[in-house]
Amino acid sequence: MGLLTFFLLDKCWPDFNKNAAPLDFLESQISMTGSSSDHDATPLSSDQGATPLSYFKYDVFLSFRGHTRREFTDALYHALVNKRIETFRDSEKLRIGEELEGALLEAIERSRMSILILCDEYPTSKWCLDELVKIMECSGNGTKRPVLPVYFRVAKSDVQFQKNKYETAMAAHKKKGRYNHKLEAWKSALSQVGKIHGQRCDQKTAWGEAIDNIVEEVTKRLPPLPLYIDRPLGCDSDLEEAKSLLEIGSHATCFMLGIHGDGDEISKFVAELYNKIRPHFVTASFLSSISEKTNESGGGLEHLQETLLSEMGEEVRTKIGSTFKGSSEIKQRLGQKRVLLVLDDVDSIQQLDSLARRTDWFGPGSRIIITTRYEDVLDDHILNNGVEVKKYCIAEGSSSTVKEENVVGLEKDFEIVINQLKEEDSPGNVVSIVGMGGLGKTTLARKIYNSDEVKILFRCRAWATVSKDYSGKEVFKSLFKCLKPSASKLEDSSSEEELKQKVKKCLEGKKYLVVLDDVWDSKAWRTIKNCFPENNNGGMILVTTRNDQVAYASESKEPHHNLSFMDKERSWELFHKEVFCRRSCPPELESIGRSIVESCKGLPLAIKTTAGLVAKRERSEDAWEEIMNLLPYWSVADEDSSEEMMELLKFSYDDLPNKMKPCFLYLGVFPEDEEIWVRDLIRLWIAEGFIEPIQIGRSKSPPQLEDIGEQYLKELVDRNLVQVAKRRSDGKGVKTCQIHDLFRELCISESNKPDNNNNNARRLSYPSNVGAYASIVTCNESCTCSLFIYQDVEHVWPHHIPEDCQVNVLYFPDWFTDINRTATDEYLKGLVKSLRFLKTGFSESYELCKFQGLETCDSYVHNGLSIGGFKKLRHLRSEFGVSLSADEVGVNDKMQNLQTLGYVSAESQLGSLLDNGCFPNLRKLGLKIAEEHGSTEDNLKRLHCLSNLRKLVLMFEECRAPLDRVTFPSNLIKDYLVRF
Repeated sequence: MGLLTFFLLDKCWPDFNKNAAPLDFLESQISMTGSSSDHDATPLSSDQGATPLSYFKYDVFLSFRGHTRREFTDALYHALVNKRIETFRDSEKLRIGEELEGALLEAIERSRMSILILCDEYPTSKWCLDELVKIMECSGNGTKRPVLPVYFRVAKSDVQFQKNKYETAMAAHKKKGRYNHKLEAWKSALSQVGKIHGQRCDQKTAWGEAIDNIVEEVTKRLPPLPLYIDRPLGCDSDLEEAKSLLEIGSHATCFMLGIHGDGDEISKFVAELYNKIRPHFVTASFLSSISEKTNESGGGLEHLQETLLSEMGEEVRTKIGSTFKGSSEIKQRLGQKRVLLVLDDVDSIQQLDSLARRTDWFGPGSRIIITTRYEDVLDDHILNNGVEVKKYCIAEGSSSTVKEENVVGLEKDFEIVINQLKEEDSPGNVVSIVGMGGLGKTTLARKIYNSDEVKILFRCRAWATVSKDYSGKEVFKSLFKCLKPSASKLEDSSSEEELKQKVKKCLEGKKYLVVLDDVWDSKAWRTIKNCFPENNNGGMILVTTRNDQVAYASESKEPHHNLSFMDKERSWELFHKEVFCRRSCPPELESIGRSIVESCKGLPLAIKTTAGLVAKRERSEDAWEEIMNLLPYWSVADEDSSEEMMELLKFSYDDLPNKMKPCFLYLGVFPEDEEIWVRDLIRLWIAEGFIEPIQIGRSKSPPQLEDIGEQYLKELVDRNLVQVAKRRSDGKGVKTCQIHDLFRELCISESNKPDNNNNNARRLSYPSNVGAYASIVTCNESCTCSLFIYQDVEHVWPHHIPEDCQVNVLYFPDWFTDINRTATDEYLKGLVKSLRFLKTGFSESYELCKFQGLETCDSYVHNGLSIGGFKKLRHLRSEFGVSLSADEVGVNDKMQNLQTLGYVSAESQLGSLLDNGCFPNLRKLGLKIAEEHGSTEDNLKRLHCLSNLRKLVLMFEECRAPLDRVTFPSNLIKDYLVRF
């Protein structure tokens, strides 16, 4: 059996199942149904924990009579949405036929809570009454899920006992006789909901007041969700190590864990840890940005004490008044509770004294996690308060968002720029690094940004890459994410001005360092500079630019630091390191090697590129002389020589095998500085026909196209044409990559040359907030069109497809794009018959079924998918799970090309498909298994037939995994176990 490595990746939804439901949650669920005189509140035999929170699509289902839509209900709906409460309200178009079905039925089932606007005409609607029956069924009459009735100008007793207009409506239904078989269910549902205390809104109640009360109550009743983390760090071993220090299983005493270290991702690390262990505690609080919130503008320590108590379920009716009283309140109220408390970004002992001075402030089994950039704060806490604090240090650079390159030289440049950053008494707070493309401006800035000296000088740091085609909003978003790593992804919806003000607020009063990398012109500087506070407190801005005029416009300190070209020795050192690593150069090659390096004229990028070319050739004098003779003569004496420099870079492109050239040129369709997912890139190459099968003898199986694509990418990386951004967890494979903007320009210029127009495929890329860019790359198909759509142009993209073009690729990086919403016209539907690659947010299964030529589908597939017709499918990825089905023909046919399948629900026909050997070459499988799907052991045993399976993701939803009784496929390399 192959090596199995299990990682416990807790999604950490709050643990609300019947065996471990927190007491506070049970009490709140019972209290929301009213007193015993109004409702027989039975203990929860099966609460919301029986359904994992990942199942739910909406927070609130809004049930109402149609005539209130444009009045009270509309105002309530928008108030809920403005509070970021995902709310479903129906339309008449969804009411088709005699029974609830489709979107309405699903919306009720997948809503965490329901609100009923019970007006006098509510019972006259058959649809409202059917909704009510379904709501009460799904909610267990309000015991499994919250139900909030709003008595809109009707009495509660009218609903419960069907009096007045409710009696009249029931009589009218009975008289018609059409729905007599439903009358008893309708009456029962009205009686049950009438027992629940809700909100009243009569003629004397102001709508605004009623709506505020409803929104507040909804916020209280919805169970807490885990902290949202944009782009998790993926450092599971570190998280497990930190978790082990907390000894979660021990209830004997209260532990404190201090996590210290520097880095922009420390808050994100502790947020992931919080989500992992949150289900083990009755109540919890995550207090972020303690140092920022301690000052007066942030509310001070008293406000933090109030927040802590409130999040722990303790009502704070009046202002605490002083931190001394607040400390006493915390100890008195939480002294017997098993709690989880995170104090993030602590920078003083006073903060700990006020919020968590001693372990006896909290009940046995409690865990207090403290994050700080200063280890001495933890030491002072141990010394002053006599507590034991376990320490955990986040390794420097382990999760840094700005990676430092391993380079040669720059020591003198580093020292000069650092000294300028230290000069607080000299005028101006901007330091500039100036130089042409490829000299190493970004590399130097990274070395400075990540240096220990700078981390001590500037405890607040942020980085943004501006680039030529910049977007002010994207720059402010990058800065804000560095300053507030734990900020919700909902911040992405903020306007440019809102993001600018948020950045400004984060920097106020701080001694900060902000790096603005690759600023091209003065206009960009003028757009960005207003986010910096006027009352500078020692904050500094480091700008890298190709244009000395930008340095003057920013009034940076003089002299501006101009990067010079490398001298002969440093050039040779860099070349030697790239070609030979740690080995020595053979003496017979050194002379000719130095001649090759000399032709690069000291430009680091040119040296690296040429070294990548040389490293691929035979290490002989003849081979190296051939390279030297082919290198064109060129000069990089000034900015005007960029064309000559491009000629040198083009030499590396020309040296590529012909089959790899279109793969390299394809990188030009991605926006500048984009981190490109290698998984997507290789699948795009395949969809475009750039990778062809290798013919080998009959005795061996030919390599898969994906494996060939991996080798192509490795070749491009080895030649320094492509940069590695992130590696996979195994440290070997490449997860994301980038291309230098000079090489991107080369891709664009080469792909648009007239001699590349024969038998071409047109590719159109629409970057966000920028005009369209067209790239032409030669391939074997004629008259095809591939579209890459970024954000703001998603509604107009169908109009850019010529009538005589087939659609090969539709690529929407924005995961929330709904292709069904943006591609509705018949004209487009006639074009997608040749679609091979689809990446989008949501897709209806009936729409996907038209794309029988799909090779890659990365989308949340709604309402299941009949997979039998997709004979060319290689990769199917649906983040939230898909239910597979297949007709009899499909079950018997083998899908030879399918390699990736995830996530698939075990309730689908997957078992039958596996038993029939339909997926003989499947390599990656993501499987969702729930208790209602049948025997977990039987589901897992069926995997044994997947002899080519390499990676398996098992997502267990509230059920146990008998892994010790399961024989896994022998080729399995990785196995992930995920719990909800």
